[in-house]
Amino acid sequence: MPQRVLLSAVLSLATIVAVAFCHILSGLPSRQGAAAENQSSNTARPIGQHKSSAEFSQAGVCARCHVVSVLEWSISGHVAAKTNCQKCHGPSRGHVANERNEVKPDRLPRGAAIAKALCSTCHETGCPVSLQNQNCQQCHHVHALINPKQSPNKKNNRLDKLVARWRTFEQHLATGEKHISQQDWKLAELEFQAALALVPGNHRAQKRQDMCRRRLNPQLPGFEVVGQQVELETGLPHQVKLVELGTHMVLVPPGVFDMGADAWPSSRPAHTVKVDAFYLGQHEVTQAFWKTIMDENPSAHQGTAFPDGQHLPVERVSWDDCQQFLIRLNQRVVGGGFRLPSEAEWEYACRAGEREFPLPTDQQDAAALLSARAWFRQNSLRKPESPADFKDIGEFAPQQVAALQPNRWNLYDMQGNVAEWCSSLFRPYLYDATDGRELLSHKGMRVLRGGGFADTAASLHPAARHAERPHRRLRWNGLRLARDVPSLQVNKENPTQANP
Repeated sequence: MPQRVLLSAVLSLATIVAVAFCHILSGLPSRQGAAAENQSSNTARPIGQHKSSAEFSQAGVCARCHVVSVLEWSISGHVAAKTNCQKCHGPSRGHVANERNEVKPDRLPRGAAIAKALCSTCHETGCPVSLQNQNCQQCHHVHALINPKQSPNKKNNRLDKLVARWRTFEQHLATGEKHISQQDWKLAELEFQAALALVPGNHRAQKRQDMCRRRLNPQLPGFEVVGQQVELETGLPHQVKLVELGTHMVLVPPGVFDMGADAWPSSRPAHTVKVDAFYLGQHEVTQAFWKTIMDENPSAHQGTAFPDGQHLPVERVSWDDCQQFLIRLNQRVVGGGFRLPSEAEWEYACRAGEREFPLPTDQQDAAALLSARAWFRQNSLRKPESPADFKDIGEFAPQQVAALQPNRWNLYDMQGNVAEWCSSLFRPYLYDATDGRELLSHKGMRVLRGGGFADTAASLHPAARHAERPHRRLRWNGLRLARDVPSLQVNKENPTQANP
């Protein structure tokens, strides 16, 4: 009999934890976004929306790593008493900032010390039931506070409501996804809105609702949509072009990737980087486009020797020149916001979801892999019949943009043709966009990516980094445009239906 009682108690606890697990994971904020989600959960709610349960507002960033501990805490009386993680363990700002657990919480007592250091701070007279003030763990789990040796003897109404609410929430999500598959964006948006009424701030429901709203009312100043393809995570069109100027840009979807490689000292170590969605030029900026904006063409490869020069990538431009070009472009195009890609964005777009890029030791094998989509030393000779073993750089030249095969995300010439300036300062990895390397006002070498028309296959690897002084103008360096995705600007009460 004792074994049956214990088994029943354990199963009950497992059920509670499983349900709590679903709820916490659905609503927990990121370390950077905790404040934003807490704010969004306090905004006006539609009629009939449930209030956010205590575990959503109190768990905070702790639930990102300490999932089990927060699950245990979420079924205790501490939730109702508003005793959260910080109340017991302190603000622990260093612990929160250090994701590798190298900094411990401010207060972390063990064993018998828990009762004195934590429990007694609130329960000064001891346990409300046993009146003891030590060895609390004999009867209480340290977070859940229940006694797993005792079987529940009454129906848990709170748990039943929680389960029913979660099931309804999941039904709204499933119905919303069904409407998306039918391209009924308005009904899908309403389903995700209903899901958020049940679980305010849920990141899955919020992202899908935002996507539907962008699809219903895309705000793309300065852009003209090309085709009907839509990226289903953001709701933004896959391809756009600049109004009047005609330059095409491709949506790079959000995601994470392993940046860097061990083949080059400056690219070590490989590490995971998150990239938000952004638009990137389908090909490099051409001489014709540069001249349209700047009223001059600085390229070395132009004139009668290069009759197709207007379709060649612009080169012999410095990083500083690129900034002036972007200033003029942003003044000319409604909405502005054009910039150089960061080197993380560039590598992510170049890899296009491919985890590994083979780099054969046999140079001929490497060249064969790249010749179909990259202009480099193997295929960019001005006079291919030249028999000399040693060839000066003047014997090579850039080629017309978008003449070879694109990568998986429909981007041309990401490798070869001209090396492309990035916004980033050349600094050691790990890459961190917030450490000052993306500030335009800081001095230092700037990053170039992709390699050029006279480079070997090895130099074209997506992880290979090159650095140059920002004022230097070299005939193998050019640029590619980037632009942030537009913010969500819709009337949330009555978004306008758009043609699917």
